Amino acid sequence: MLESDAATIEAGPVCDITIIGAGPVGLSAGFWAGMRRASCRIVDSLPTIGGQLSALYPDKWIYDIPGHQKIKARDLVDRLAEQSIGQFGIPVHLSTTALSFSRRWHPELQEELIAVETTSGVFLSRTVLMAAGHGAFTPRPLPGIDAERWTDRGLTFFVTKKEQFAGRRVMIVGGGDSACDWAMELKDLAREIILVHRRDRFRAHQHTVDLIDAAVAEGRIRLAVPCVVKDIHGDDALRHVTLGPVSKGGEVQRFDIDDLIVQLGFITGLGPLADWGFDLQDGGMLVDDRMRTSVPGIWACGDIATSASKIKLIATGLGEAATAVAHAMAFIRPDVELQPEHSTSVGVPPGVETTEPTMSAA
Repeated sequence: MLESDAATIEAGPVCDITIIGAGPVGLSAGFWAGMRRASCRIVDSLPTIGGQLSALYPDKWIYDIPGHQKIKARDLVDRLAEQSIGQFGIPVHLSTTALSFSRRWHPELQEELIAVETTSGVFLSRTVLMAAGHGAFTPRPLPGIDAERWTDRGLTFFVTKKEQFAGRRVMIVGGGDSACDWAMELKDLAREIILVHRRDRFRAHQHTVDLIDAAVAEGRIRLAVPCVVKDIHGDDALRHVTLGPVSKGGEVQRFDIDDLIVQLGFITGLGPLADWGFDLQDGGMLVDDRMRTSVPGIWACGDIATSASKIKLIATGLGEAATAVAHAMAFIRPDVELQPEHSTSVGVPPGVETTEPTMSAA
């Protein structure tokens, strides 16, 4: 929540824009900040960049990105990251949730700043740009299972490097696109793939389900349906899992595995951001034609922003990022032209020096 007393803070790393959200729109905002010679940082609650593209469908084709007949979600993330983080050396703070903010007086700079309090500490900046998509992602847990006990000991909700599953026995729980996609992606890499779903029919796209059926027929994927995870066993690491029927009765099965990937979907929401004082509409932050929110000094773009003319697409979000950064910089530097110089004329400026690490995780 906003502190109105303009309390004094000690000197620390200060940037022009703190971008909350490392999805495609947040990465694009980082690029535009770099083109404006603005210092910025990117903060995201997920353990990897890419937002929904990385968390939900990294290997799905996207067909509506300008200049690409089709491009895989993970490849789009990689190219946007190269264009922004790689090109301008933008610091990125992952596994970091924005909690609250206040306005504080900086004694050395002699200016009022926005102090964003996060789970990784306080970040100081002149403006804030919300690009958090649908808000923070919280993975849906396995019912009745102590996920915290087994996380990083064999259980995972996010796949960041598929190579880590090479030659291993992998169980994937879920019936949607993400679970089926990962089963197909890992079937030629892992020693064994067991796909578990509480129903005997999958919710994934029919084309993906057809591929799963073919892989099962070829013996490359093993199904356990309809089943649910009843218990996890092991010591310093996960060793085996007990599956049981959805309803009472039925056979209990035990599988020796090395890894358990849970893909039951994610719970999204504004979380702590809902208490920052924004005017909200349809679950998003109401913005004007400059992408300004109702809170001075804070802009929003992408799916988290809403307006009467809103169209929720990656393509429109990328354009909103350019608009938001332009007006944020006009707010910081009123003497600077609102219209950016064309890259064909000026090229790409050098990155802005920063004392923060390029990539860090809580």
